[in-house]
Amino acid sequence: MPRPPQTTPPSGRRPAPGGRSRDAGNSPRHLGEGGAAAAPSRSSTAAPAPRTRCGGDGPDPPVPPGALCGGSGRIAVPAGAFCHTENGARHRPLLPAGSGHTQDGAAPPPSCLRRPGAAALPPRLRNAGRTVTKMEVGGARAPPPFWAEGPAPGQTYIPGGPGPAASLLPFTRTLSPMVTGTSVLGVKFAGGVIIAADMMGSYGSLARFRGISRLLKVNDTTMLGASGDYADFQYLKQIIDQMVIDEELLGDGHNYSPKAIHSWLTRVMYNRRSKINPLWNTVVIGGYYNGESFLGYVDMLGVAFEAPTLATGYGAYLAQPLMREVLAKKPNLTKEEARDLIERCMKILYYRDARSFNRYEIAIATEKGVELEGPLTLEANWDIAHLVSGFE
Repeated sequence: MPRPPQTTPPSGRRPAPGGRSRDAGNSPRHLGEGGAAAAPSRSSTAAPAPRTRCGGDGPDPPVPPGALCGGSGRIAVPAGAFCHTENGARHRPLLPAGSGHTQDGAAPPPSCLRRPGAAALPPRLRNAGRTVTKMEVGGARAPPPFWAEGPAPGQTYIPGGPGPAASLLPFTRTLSPMVTGTSVLGVKFAGGVIIAADMMGSYGSLARFRGISRLLKVNDTTMLGASGDYADFQYLKQIIDQMVIDEELLGDGHNYSPKAIHSWLTRVMYNRRSKINPLWNTVVIGGYYNGESFLGYVDMLGVAFEAPTLATGYGAYLAQPLMREVLAKKPNLTKEEARDLIERCMKILYYRDARSFNRYEIAIATEKGVELEGPLTLEANWDIAHLVSGFE
């Protein structure tokens, strides 16, 4: 089979013995359609144009060594990469995928060579028309961008949300209480427990609702009162009412004791707190069961304890010291003494607490059951109001 005619080697290069060029191992082959090799032209006797070597010695090779980057397939190369020619010149290829191996409309070098012993690109990548990465040359697919499927710039990111539309959904948790109630007071006495709360529902600093009840009779042995968000108290009231109905339907002769309701509320409050969605209430539970008086406290974080006197809200600062002082002098109060003490504390709160009101309710638990009284009205005297100065 006749050999193709020899062409004049570039300046400064001598043909190897045997009539073959030293670049015989790097014989130029141009990629045709689909990556098929095409034979070099035999009719041209002019000196060949400078040949581009992919994966040159530059700091940013265009593609991994051994990749073919020429021919009609015109595989694009990574952004910022250069192809180095043998005469020292280099050109920056056009970067968008599928645009070919050009820069500002300039024609690319006529051929690209791969290094000796290096493998060419797989057939599936020769006409990819996009940027080829090292992982793809090695047979693996490139990973997605680091911030794939993340929020757009300036958009709120919600972990685990369904997507950008999640930021448009309304909040379904109590971020701050709306309509609130203030203090709840409780005192133990010989043979029972008494608790009291006013009937004011404040919308911020506005005395919006003046006839709401914040005391709940659970059953014949248990009662409770709540301060804080009134909507959350209504939610708790519905759950407790249904629990009592379910318990009565069993017909086994048992019912919820004050300690049982207190223990259940500690679990409910702590569970909601752990979900960062608390019930914004502080609850006082009182009752009389099996000959024992019970008075317990649970707040929105699940903190719980029992005490002979309890107060929530502003009453913890104004009323609690007064009740402790009275019980320190006489630990066992009668029912009348306990009621007088509660009414005195409610009047002081009406004078001093801007969120309190003179209409209130009282619940008393004894061995006879739970009695809920109210609404009651405090008799206040403002004759000395003009003597208070310095707070205008």
